Amino acid sequence: MASLSTQSLAGINAKPLCRVVGLACVAGFVVDLLILALPPTLNSAEWRVGFLQQMSDRSIVLLFGAALLIYSNLDYRTWRKQLAMLCLVLGIVFQLSCLLVIKDSLSLNDIATRNINVQASQVQSQIETAKTDPKAAPNITPDQLEKASQLVTTRAGSLKNSAKTSILKTAGAIVGNLVVVGLALIGLGRYGMRPSKG
Repeated sequence: MASLSTQSLAGINAKPLCRVVGLACVAGFVVDLLILALPPTLNSAEWRVGFLQQMSDRSIVLLFGAALLIYSNLDYRTWRKQLAMLCLVLGIVFQLSCLLVIKDSLSLNDIATRNINVQASQVQSQIETAKTDPKAAPNITPDQLEKASQLVTTRAGSLKNSAKTSILKTAGAIVGNLVVVGLALIGLGRYGMRPSKG
């Protein structure tokens, strides 16, 4: 009985099935990206990082679909070469996107640090006003004001470190995904460009 089912499966050509699944994966990836890209805010570093993060999170679907499409078109030299070239181009785009993620992440870190500094200086200014004008805060002692000033400085430093860590972790995850999938797409492209055996 087992040999009968193995024989019937051996006669099935898997390439059409791979073509259907590959097209579905690539089309799903493209539709997702189009929906995520709307409305585009290209001049916003925050939007670009968010978009590239979503793209990197979904990139494995693109890679899987591209591999299935190349496999299903191994017998069709023209299609295989076109798919291989597309994979090479996409792989390079993924690699270059890493530079944009790094640049935008550094920019977002600067913005977060600047915002924290502005808010901390505003609170410090209010504390200084209370120190110089006892009528502004009659129930607060100078010792309490000094402790509040130290607390603001400590909290601002903690917030800056936390923002930096969060931004670096996010950027690292995005860059890692983009590099791995980009290199895999380049590898797929090179594989598809090889001359056919036979």
